[in-house]
Amino acid sequence: MPENLSKKSLPWSEEHEAYCYKHHIPPAAKTLWQWLMRQGYIGSEIEPDLSEFNATVAKSRGKGYSHNYLKKIFEILVSCRVLQVIKQYSWKITKLLVRPLSWLNPPKKVREKKSQNHNSSYNLPPSNDISAEQGLNSSSNTLTPTTAEFEELERQHDILTACAEYQIYFDPNKRTTRHLFEFDISDVLLALKHFVLRGGHQEIRDSQAWLISCLRECYWQDKQLSLSGFIETLKSWFPSNLPRDY
Repeated sequence: MPENLSKKSLPWSEEHEAYCYKHHIPPAAKTLWQWLMRQGYIGSEIEPDLSEFNATVAKSRGKGYSHNYLKKIFEILVSCRVLQVIKQYSWKITKLLVRPLSWLNPPKKVREKKSQNHNSSYNLPPSNDISAEQGLNSSSNTLTPTTAEFEELERQHDILTACAEYQIYFDPNKRTTRHLFEFDISDVLLALKHFVLRGGHQEIRDSQAWLISCLRECYWQDKQLSLSGFIETLKSWFPSNLPRDY
């Protein structure tokens, strides 16, 4: 990112935060929105490269997002009308414009005028209008994931990426992969290190099943006993108050 863009003041306000909260825009998508606002004048055409955004994220996060997740948060901003796509060159390079907040919140007078025209034309009871509006709101909320759901997706993405670095590839669409997501990323990393100590792919055939078993049984906590350690373990394990005639 050019230095002048990184230092450019961000016209971010409490209204932007409220819009994110209202439309369930996750933190990653909000960060992308803020980054795009710095790429040019709001409301004017820009041609950003999402790989540059990923490089910026990697500096603060340690690593960038996957291509699928990056496309997902981009699509969220499009679906929430934050971005207007003009031309799509590739999955990461697009000609677009970032809509000003005034474009995202239409004037109330227009909505009231439409509501009055609707009632006068069809003469529907007010309750029907209310129920219809509630139905639209409920359907839109179900289509847009919540912030908590996207944070969970991001956690699962980190787990899958960590396993892939050891050439253990889990399909996130399979039910069996859900067992992997039951564990914290810290335990998964310990299990992966133990996987290498046990010989890796050369010694372990079904690496996926082994990794799940390792997480459940905490294989990395098992220590190989020496002779002296074995004797000490037997002493502590065997009861000390044995009868005299034993």
